Amino acid sequence: MFTKMRMEEFNRLLKRYLRGQVTTEEERLLEEWHKNQPEVSFPEMSGEEKGALEQKIWKSVRSGAWGGQPARRLIAIATGVAASLLLGMLWFLLPGAREEARTAAVSGQQRFEIRNTTGSDQEIMLSDSTIVLLRQDSHLVYENSFNQERREVFLHGEAFFQVKRDEMKPFIVHTGNLITEVLGTSFRVKENKNGNTTEVSVTSGKVSVYTDSPQGKSRKNGFILTANQQVSYSKATHYITAGIVEEPVAHIRDDVQLPSLDFRSVPLQEVLQALTQYYGIEFVIADPRVKECGISADLTGLSMFTQLELICKSIDATYERRGTVVFINGEGC
Repeated sequence: MFTKMRMEEFNRLLKRYLRGQVTTEEERLLEEWHKNQPEVSFPEMSGEEKGALEQKIWKSVRSGAWGGQPARRLIAIATGVAASLLLGMLWFLLPGAREEARTAAVSGQQRFEIRNTTGSDQEIMLSDSTIVLLRQDSHLVYENSFNQERREVFLHGEAFFQVKRDEMKPFIVHTGNLITEVLGTSFRVKENKNGNTTEVSVTSGKVSVYTDSPQGKSRKNGFILTANQQVSYSKATHYITAGIVEEPVAHIRDDVQLPSLDFRSVPLQEVLQALTQYYGIEFVIADPRVKECGISADLTGLSMFTQLELICKSIDATYERRGTVVFINGEGC
């Protein structure tokens, strides 16, 4: 539900909750969302600063800035909650509390950190409306200035990003020495537990991936990835290897209708053109003698590599993955 909900709609729902104007189902969903949120921490904020922030927020609530009913409801909700949990609770229920918390950490690097210490994936919405699905035992760090002049985060672990498009401010993910930069797209970044290998796979859009070199030559060792492509970076060798994801998905675009995958005596070349349109992956026929071999098969609903196996078997050919390209090898039909 919350993945499809815009930030403005979600904020309105929270305000209606504080006024006691939500339905039983909406209240249940909000309470479930709050219970499943990842751990939030402020590494640059001292205990004294946290206490000052709590007092400032409560002063705002009790002064009636929220109106009588919301203030009374918020106070009732927090009754009996330990002081150490108060800031975290207000973080989710009080509009503006996040900015107050960031502003309170005025010393040091002013970083904000989210850790997923639960047993399942956690959904996070950043201030630019980017959605992050943070895997368990992973954490995300970014500075107070996020979405002001740039959008930059630091990931330890694994996360899926659905980035809100902003051509003026690219979205940058740092994972060890690997940098992933996009304007607006969806992709996954996965760092293995010992930090030796990082993988980036793209679901939609276009992603630039490169290494962070101390000599300032970061962009020379990198790739531009599109849908269904991925890279693997080795920290030991500093090499980036590009390839195709293990389970390519349909490359859906609003302005293009996907072709039918039910073929009846269709030349191999045309079949592969349809698969390119479907998955956004390049196919190369190594021997021109197989271009006109007829394919009769209904490939609807099958995985891409299963489709390729059936195609090749029908014309006594084979396929080979070379980087982000698939080569078809055969001697004719």
